[in-house]
Amino acid sequence: MTTVVRPADDVLARLLELHGDVVVVPGSSSDLIEIDQDGWKRTIVVGDASCEVAGLVELMDNNPIVCADRMSVPGAVSTLALVALGPLIRAGLLLEPPVMQVAGASPGEDVDAFLAREGFFEGVVLSFGDEDMKRAVAANVVALIATPENWGDIDGLYRECYSHSFYVREHTGDDWDVALVSGRPYALYSLSYTPGEGSSLLTIKVMADCDGKCGAAQVVHAMNLMCGFEESTGIGE
Repeated sequence: MTTVVRPADDVLARLLELHGDVVVVPGSSSDLIEIDQDGWKRTIVVGDASCEVAGLVELMDNNPIVCADRMSVPGAVSTLALVALGPLIRAGLLLEPPVMQVAGASPGEDVDAFLAREGFFEGVVLSFGDEDMKRAVAANVVALIATPENWGDIDGLYRECYSHSFYVREHTGDDWDVALVSGRPYALYSLSYTPGEGSSLLTIKVMADCDGKCGAAQVVHAMNLMCGFEESTGIGE
């Protein structure tokens, strides 16, 4: 099968030129990637939660992605929100809308719509700082959750979602700097706790490069799953 891809920007084009399994041609429309697999026309867009197939690939079943004509990956802020909150939403642990402080991005995304795709309909309280993140996006997410009997169970929720993932990774060190994700295709997350009796605060720090998990690398990852290629093809480390 011949796979012809039309990327919409130069960053995507550079990644795809290294892919090996696709033929890259110029001239995409407003869709982020147009794919032609022997006449099967397919597209990947960004930030459209109304797409029949949309979301963070680490939280999705592969089959709908493989069968999709059109798919949307989340935008940068929505990506970080899903990484941070997806495991908690799946476990039904959020007691109220979480608070998310974002650096390196601007308002405009419909983050709530992507969280709703995972089953959380109360939204998130967003604020944006003006820090220079050097082509990265970062967020501190504070969530009120029911106090677990064992805090290791919370770590387990995240590891269940992400331990086999190429592009979402736990960071357990004391250092937390954009250099950890600069030029890398993956997002990092880190968990910390403020225990209480009936409810507790969980803080999730998460960050990614704007061309990595919050950008072109995520799109190529989605394309690889959609087209049946190895997940890491063309993305690198």
